[in-house]
Amino acid sequence: MKRRSVVYCFVLAIAVAVLLAWPLGLRAPAQHTASAPPLGRLVREYEVLSMPTATAYSVYTTAAATPHQVWYRVYGGDALFRQRLRVYQENAGPRPFNQLPPPDQLIREITSNNASRWFVFPREAGGVTYYFDGDNRLNANSPWRDAFGVKVKRTRYANGNRYEIAFEDHDSLDDFNDLKLEVVMLQPA
Repeated sequence: MKRRSVVYCFVLAIAVAVLLAWPLGLRAPAQHTASAPPLGRLVREYEVLSMPTATAYSVYTTAAATPHQVWYRVYGGDALFRQRLRVYQENAGPRPFNQLPPPDQLIREITSNNASRWFVFPREAGGVTYYFDGDNRLNANSPWRDAFGVKVKRTRYANGNRYEIAFEDHDSLDDFNDLKLEVVMLQPA
């Protein structure tokens, strides 16, 4: 009898956790790892892309028949304000500039610019877009506001692309180093 009530409590706890997460629309987040993605040899470095009016950056696959895997991590930042990274995954092509998917496509939210481990999505095939949205706020009681700009450096490797993405939290666009992340899409050419 006692064992049955322990099992019942365990099942009830899982059900409550699922019901609490359901309204948020959160899907299973990417797994995390301490290892770095296996990029292989350097092929090409691209010019830094500066987007002063961007609030987010999307990475997507154009070779839908070739499986891919996305890795990401926060690697720091030097900000006066509190930072937040929101990561979305949508099984569709990219949306128009500065348009994010609906909340039910949200995968992870990180409310810090402290360095993190790598997060790894499962391998996928088909048209998938990953959105990385940088937000900030003045203090714990103020509302979140969109980033004021994004800088991106893309590097091609034998096994995929690496993106260094940096968000700006000040409207004067001073340094683009407030929230910095790396995103890797493994998809050999």
